[in-house]
Amino acid sequence: MTKVSCISPSYKTGKYLDGFLDSISEQTFRDFEVVLDHNDPTKREIEQVEDHNEKEDNVTHIVVEGVDPIGVSMNRCIERGTGDYFCIWNIDDLRTPDSLEVMVKALDDNPDVDFVYGNYVKVPQFRGTDGELVDETGKEEWLRIGMILGPFFMVRRSLLEKTGWFDEQLISGADYDLAMRMARRGKGLHIPHILGYYLDEGLGQSTKPNSRQPLERTVIELRYDIRVLDTKLVPQASSEYDLNKITFNDTVIEASDFNE
Repeated sequence: MTKVSCISPSYKTGKYLDGFLDSISEQTFRDFEVVLDHNDPTKREIEQVEDHNEKEDNVTHIVVEGVDPIGVSMNRCIERGTGDYFCIWNIDDLRTPDSLEVMVKALDDNPDVDFVYGNYVKVPQFRGTDGELVDETGKEEWLRIGMILGPFFMVRRSLLEKTGWFDEQLISGADYDLAMRMARRGKGLHIPHILGYYLDEGLGQSTKPNSRQPLERTVIELRYDIRVLDTKLVPQASSEYDLNKITFNDTVIEASDFNE
């Protein structure tokens, strides 16, 4: 069994692929795999991954014809992953070379901790390192009332078995929803260390002008009994989503089980 499985859904990310594969090669921790769920890849993208695997053979490459919802894609990665620990590694986000090593050590050294997360830098350009530092120090208590973990966290397989996986109803809020369940079923630990560089171009599914992010945030607020920030969205959230049902990999669990 591999120590760490990195979940990497991909669609139209070809311009980032070389940098992503380089970042994999630069990791100081080596007992890991990347499960790349590649939606509608070009021939060139497939060749890039094959070339990488000829040298290192640490990318499990799932080629998907067409495009699946992000939750379906991430859950397929979890299903294929063999690691004791899991993390999300978005292709347009680059990790510091010691990112995986630092997180693995934190979990290994703290057996009572279920997930770890750390600081990161928001950058305006891919491969950039200058930007806005996001420091999560001192915010541990916020997790249970609605703070997301950020793009760089690592979780034990054993906690995912308790929380379930990504809700496939959600398009832009699946990671936020899972973070809420993790915080309510497990113990988290903040690492005061920069773990990576988050590309903030405003082009992702959660930042487009037609984003469903505010609506899905409302779904999660209603689901976990958090203060609703935009009450105007409550009727739409209640009618378009099943607030109590979390669906993943042909499994259904109830969100109410995670409320205190």
